Formats: sequence, C-alpha cells, structure tokens
Amino acid sequence: MRLLVVFSLFLLNYIDAAQDCSSAPTPALKILCNQIKKWDSGSRAAPQVTAKMALPPALPGMPPMPMAAELAPIARTAGQCMDLGCLCGFMGGNGSPGSNACSLSNGQTLKKALRKELRMMSNEERQRYHFAVQKLKANGEIGNFARLHSQFATSGSAHSGPAFLPWHREFLKRYEIALRQIDPTVALPYWDSTLESGLPTPADSIIFSDIFFGETNGAGFVVSGPFKGFTTMAGAPNIKRAVGAQGTVFQQTEYNYIMQQTSIGQILSFTAPKQGCSVQIQWNALEYTHGNVHLFVGGDMFETSTAGNDPGTFMTHHAFIDLIWENWRQAKQNRFEREQAYPTNNMQCSSANHFGAAIMQPFAPWTNIDGLNNKYTDNMFAYGSRPTCGPGNPMCGSEFLFCDTSKGTPRCLSKVKPGGNCKGLESNPEVCYNGDCINSKCKASMPQPITTPKPIVLTTRKPTIIRESNCYNENECCQTWSIKGECQKNANWMNLWCSASCKKCAALYPMNVECDDRHSNCVKWSRSGECSKNAAWMTENCRKSCAKCGQTRAQKCGPQTGATKAPVQVKPRPVGTKGGKDQSCKPFGCFDENPCCSMWSFQGLCRANAFMACNCRVSCGFCVPTDYYFGSCNNYHKDCDSWANQGECEKNKDWMLANCKASSACDSCFSDVETRRICMNNGRAIGGFENWEGNEWGQRMARNASSMMK
Repeated sequence: MRLLVVFSLFLLNYIDAAQDCSSAPTPALKILCNQIKKWDSGSRAAPQVTAKMALPPALPGMPPMPMAAELAPIARTAGQCMDLGCLCGFMGGNGSPGSNACSLSNGQTLKKALRKELRMMSNEERQRYHFAVQKLKANGEIGNFARLHSQFATSGSAHSGPAFLPWHREFLKRYEIALRQIDPTVALPYWDSTLESGLPTPADSIIFSDIFFGETNGAGFVVSGPFKGFTTMAGAPNIKRAVGAQGTVFQQTEYNYIMQQTSIGQILSFTAPKQGCSVQIQWNALEYTHGNVHLFVGGDMFETSTAGNDPGTFMTHHAFIDLIWENWRQAKQNRFEREQAYPTNNMQCSSANHFGAAIMQPFAPWTNIDGLNNKYTDNMFAYGSRPTCGPGNPMCGSEFLFCDTSKGTPRCLSKVKPGGNCKGLESNPEVCYNGDCINSKCKASMPQPITTPKPIVLTTRKPTIIRESNCYNENECCQTWSIKGECQKNANWMNLWCSASCKKCAALYPMNVECDDRHSNCVKWSRSGECSKNAAWMTENCRKSCAKCGQTRAQKCGPQTGATKAPVQVKPRPVGTKGGKDQSCKPFGCFDENPCCSMWSFQGLCRANAFMACNCRVSCGFCVPTDYYFGSCNNYHKDCDSWANQGECEKNKDWMLANCKASSACDSCFSDVETRRICMNNGRAIGGFENWEGNEWGQRMARNASSMMK
C-alpha cells in the first residue's frame, strides 16, 4: 500500500512538471519559454473557481435557481459592444443594437474600423491616430489598459495557452473603441514587422523615427516622437526600449508556417504543456513568435507585465498578430468552424482558465470561446492588405517602403532612417528615407532632421461620449445575499454574479435606492423588450423602466438576516443521466457527467441549457478538479475499475465514459476528431441526450463486454 502511495505521488509530480525549456532552438525562445512557464504557473495557481461547486443561494419558498443563468447580454459599456449600432448609443448617435447603422450627433456615419499597416496610412490618418492615443494617455485610459494587461499577464487566460489569441482580440477591440470615442474616424493600425526583417539592421527602420514610434536616448528612454513623455505604471517619466538587443522581428517564414497549418491546435496552441500532455511545445506557435518581437523592442516591452507602458509598439504589434490569425481563419475555416473550433479541455496541457467555456477574465461575461465570434470582423473592424510590390507597383504604395528584389521575388521592406545601416542594399535608390545610401549609411539629402509633424486640427465636431459604470449585480437578490454573508461563504459564485454588492468593483450609482434606473439606456432597453428577454439583469438594474417597483428586493428575496443552509455533501459515485431525463441537479464532486460535455461547451450550450451547468460542471467552468487531470486518458476516480467490473460502464454510460476512460470495460479515450464526430452532427449536439447504442462508443463497449465474457 505504501509503495502504491509513493508511486502515485511520483506520477503526479511527473505529470505536473512542465516540459524542459533547454531544448528551445534559440536563446530568445529559451527566455520566452521560461516566461510562459511562469505565466502558466500563475494561471494554475489562480483558478477562477475551486473544486467545490459554485452554486447560487436559494430563495425562500422557491425552487433552486437555474445554474445556467445568463450574465446579461446587454452591453453596459461601449467596450462590450459587438456591433456599430450598440456603439452608436454610447457615442450619442442614432443606432440600434444588433445593426451596424449609426448616425452620430455631428452628422457623421460611424463606419467599421479599417486597420491599416502603419506605413500605409495617410498623413492625416496617422496624425489623427496619434492625437487619439495622446488624448487617451492624458485622460488615464492608457494607464488603465496597461494595468489590466499587467494584472492578467500572469494569471487568467491572457497567456500560456489556447486563449492567448481570443483574449487579446477582445482586449484590442476595447482599446480601439476607446480611441474611436475620441475620434470616430480612427482605427487601430497594425505593425507588420516582417517589413523590417530584410534590413541589415532592423532597428534602423524608419518605424523607429519621430514619424512613428519615436527615438530613444543613450539610456533607452523614448525622448521624441508621438509617445515621448508617456509615464509608466511605475512612475518613470518615459517609455524605455532596447531595440535590437535581443529577439527578432517577425519573419515571413513564420507567417508562412502559420498559414500552412490545418489544425486548430496548431493555431490556438498549448504553449506550456505538462509532461503528461500528448502535445509537445511548438516553437513556431504564434505566442512564441510574437514574443520574439517583444524581446526585440526590449525595455518595457520585454516583460508582459510592463508591455502596456509602450502602446505605440505593443498595441500595433498585437494587431498584426491578430491579422495573422484572421487571415488563417479566412483561409482555413468556414464560418461555423471559426466560432466553434477550439482545442480540447485538458489540464495536462493548459490551465483550466484556458478551457473554452472558462470566463475570459476580466471581460465577464465573455468566455474564451466568445473570442472566436464572427461579429468582431463582421461588424467592428477589418484589416487592410499587407503591403506588396511588383512590376505595376514598384513603391509598395507608401513613401516609407521600398520594393526589394535582391532576393529574387519582389518584397516590400521598410525604408531606413537617416544615419541607419543600408549595407547590401546600395543598388536600390529607394532604400533610404529622404536620403541616399553612401558607404553603407543613409545620408539625408536635406540637412534638417526628421521632425514630428504638427498636430492637425480636428475640424469635425466630436460626438457626445456617454460613459457608464461597469459595476452591476446580475440578480435582484444580490444585496440580500451579501448581507447574509454569501460573498464570503459562496465567493466563487457571488463575486462573479453579484460584484457590486460584494464590492468587487465601484458602483457609480446609489446602491440603496429601491426604485430607479441604474443605466442611462434602461428606457431604450425596456422599449425593445429586454425586461422580459433579460429579466434577471433588468429587474435588478432597470426596476423603474421595467415597472418592478411594486415589490421590494427584500420582499422578493426574503429577510436580510440569518444564514442559508450549507449544501449537502454527497459522496462521489457514478450517477446515470440516461437520456437527459433526470432534470434535478444533485452535484457531487467536480466531474463532467457526459463525455461530450467539452464539445457541447464549445457550442455555447453552457449558457443556453441548465442541464449543462449541472452535468458538465468542469467543461462549463463551474469547478476545477484538484485530484485528477481533466482531459487526460486516466481514470478520474479511484473506484473506476471496481465500478467498471460491476458493469457500470453499461448501466451508467455517460458518467463512466466521461470519467473512467482507462478502465478496460469503458475504454473511452478518443481523439478530438473522434469525439467531435461522435458528439456533433452537422453542427448540432448529439450523443449524451440520445441513445449511445448506435455510435462508436456504444460499439466499442459492446466489443469490450463480449471479450470480457469469453
């Protein structure tokens, strides 16, 4: 027995060990690997929920609340909008959520943002963009975005796993919206650093001049250009860089590699797998190759916790990474796959914070898979084409780029700034910006240095910007529950659903007023039927407009004293939910009740079906197991073999197939492709709610049962 315990501890320690970074092919990738390992450890150490099931408090004399209660899909702030009609309302214009028609108060039509490469922007577009960033810095929002990224750099799903790309897509969307609230004509540009890759010294690119990112002094501080004087989160008076000291810019070969991939697991990658994960580190994964550029810029960009200090490089670099992802989506996936293809949930391969249905903190109610939504590029933004050149376009369409043919195939490269290295490119008269390549150095043809253009005057009248609180309860009983101590006793559930009453955020409205509207759009929403469509949120926050003032919160929710009964703890055991007929929710332990749960969670069913929240607790993010590795091909319970020998694989198919994969009678460790084929049918969920007899699991179980009887 003692040997068994020692072996079990050895096995857990082995599985828990991260893969070795010493095999990284370059010094820069070794740095990145160790950074990502650190972020993964932070994410695993800070799960959103625990192994204890997060349940809503009960209401006196009423049946239990549905566990899949939806966080209100109403956009309470501009940053939550997913179409221009929604954003229009926060900019004082005439528009309706769900559409893209918007007429602003200044007469302008709000259009989808077109994200161009920095050097493809017109002078006016570039100056408007810089003006908006400077205003955003002055009003404190740049600092807020920097702190948000810093806070979630080493926890949550921002890094070290499959949610890296969707998390940053939502982050960039909100940043771009903040810019557009200053100037609605602005779009977030992208920095295609492959345009620097063919230069002898990429740090000498015109992009690192006062026209774009600015120049640094001998100590590495940005002292000129549009981002000079940008103080950091630590209080330093200027952004710091060490351009070119380590790392590399993005390479065209890295872009080509991504575009050649066919599996979602090669795009939304496991970048910090543990020893037990079947996936090895993929050094060309976007999270790794994107990190090279962070190291190349250096200084504040070197560490993710400080990268937000340098919005000029950080935001535009990530916009390029998002462009690569979107180009792959358009080339390799159909619309259905773009929204629902996500790597399997596997705790040996990533933190549970990266599971598809896990909350995308701090962007609740978004889940990680929501970051795949087609609405981003259908409604909010699109990407301009990457610069190209050829016989009919020898200038690449920009005064800051030139067409290089020294390697055979024409390609666009960035021009070199005055004083920069142009060695090997002397034969091209366009390599130097406003100068000539003489003795391998770019000499300015004019004596005056590059200067920052004077800011243009915005002649159009700014629209009215409506700023709202983002601190609300999701249920009218939240205040009653908080007084009863539920914020402490039931923190997992309460902190997410009752954040205002639990003081997890600062409400900008009086909490003690019984009959009022807490949002300026309450009247509009009530007229469009939201009082019934989103009753829980509207009844709490738009009581006046929804005519809910006839009964107080205390009358509805019971007295504000006393304690709720502790949930009954039930010993784990295999329970059948045959045919989905058992609609009662009697959770025990932290297990999924069906092997199709993960696939269903990718379809958004955790929100749409209360059965999912009860029977797919792990996949839906309601608990995180601590005594087994979800997603592995092991048995998740110590009694699996005993139960299997008693015929439970047949009697309680759903539970046993989900949790006793290694038991010979169940033998249910299928690949992602096989699981998707079994559980999905033309995009519709099948399997656990149906009869298992005719599918592959049923056939395999029949073979196993037959062999055991021989």
